[in-house]
Amino acid sequence: MTNRKKKRFLKTIITLFVILLIIITLPYYKTKIYRFSEPAPFKGEIFYNPYENLKENWIKANFHAHSKTFGGITNGKNTVEEIIERYVSLGYNLIGISNYNQTTEKKISQKIFFYVYEHGYNLMRSHQLVINSEKPSYFDFPLFLSRSHKQYIINDIKKENNIIVLAHPLFKKGYSHDDLKYLVNYDCIEGVSPMAQSVSHWDYALSHGHTAWIMGNDDAHDITDGKSGVCWTMINADTQEEKTVMESLKRGSFYAVKGWLGQEMNRIKSVAVHHDTFELVLDKISDSIIIKSDWGKTVSFEINTDKITYKIKESDSYIRAEIFDTEPYNDYTKIYLNPVIRTNDNCFIKHNNTIQKNYTATIFFVVLLVLVHCTLIYLIFLLNFRKKKVNKFLP
Repeated sequence: MTNRKKKRFLKTIITLFVILLIIITLPYYKTKIYRFSEPAPFKGEIFYNPYENLKENWIKANFHAHSKTFGGITNGKNTVEEIIERYVSLGYNLIGISNYNQTTEKKISQKIFFYVYEHGYNLMRSHQLVINSEKPSYFDFPLFLSRSHKQYIINDIKKENNIIVLAHPLFKKGYSHDDLKYLVNYDCIEGVSPMAQSVSHWDYALSHGHTAWIMGNDDAHDITDGKSGVCWTMINADTQEEKTVMESLKRGSFYAVKGWLGQEMNRIKSVAVHHDTFELVLDKISDSIIIKSDWGKTVSFEINTDKITYKIKESDSYIRAEIFDTEPYNDYTKIYLNPVIRTNDNCFIKHNNTIQKNYTATIFFVVLLVLVHCTLIYLIFLLNFRKKKVNKFLP
């Protein structure tokens, strides 16, 4: 290849790269920069208890599984029917097929009671599970995401009657601890998942006054790889009707489980707060019960018991429990209960901080983006129409 052809080839490659860069950064014109107020821990003398007045019925659910779609490029290995058959065989009552930015038709006979999809195709893997939204959102910021970009996406997909779950926060560092200190307008955190155990992220959000309920999901891409039936969510609801389940999810009447083949080893019988005492009663004796408070700090534990009580300290803004069981036929099962949280009137505040659009910073960002795009367009012009001036810069 002659030097002239090499230069022409190099200019073509650079031009195509610059054009691609301009195209994939066009969504950033929708950027909104937010001013986040400082969060505060839960406060009050009354504790909101998501397990008050428990029903007898529990629903075993997985909201995160991927079927083969888009020609297999999303790493889904199985058909919808194969996934359903697998989870039905493991005793699941509610199955969610959560393909990327694509919903699956609801079929009650196949235990698909909700439209669910996983939102997000950015390089940072900041994804969200969207439960009960029939039409998916296709918008995302494909490259970097600042905290404001993540907040914009949450606000954009959040609707009055859907549930937003921050998916596997620790995976590829999709959400940092600092993000969870400030982000608002979401409902749950997928703290229990084979992709990433993000319980510490959940505690970080709770400790800053965010009422984020924990969810367990398989995030299954292949039902034959041993990662189906290992993480699930138990929902306390009278029926599997959409309205009833949504009410339970919104008030936190569910818990996350990490185990094996969907096998339950225990269930909670009651959770109560009497004045300043937390009390948990289980269906049967557990290997251990651990009580945790702010920042995930262990404040009490008991072994070989089906009941635990804990005198709540003034420094505890929330109390949550973990239940650990083992059996010869099963390595272990761990249950993560949602917290009881301090309130002033027994009605929880979802987020204790607020956001406001920072107009000056938003305008500055957009102007800067315009300048960058103008510079890139000028570079294309130099490469293709001002040959004499640009040739001396090429090898």
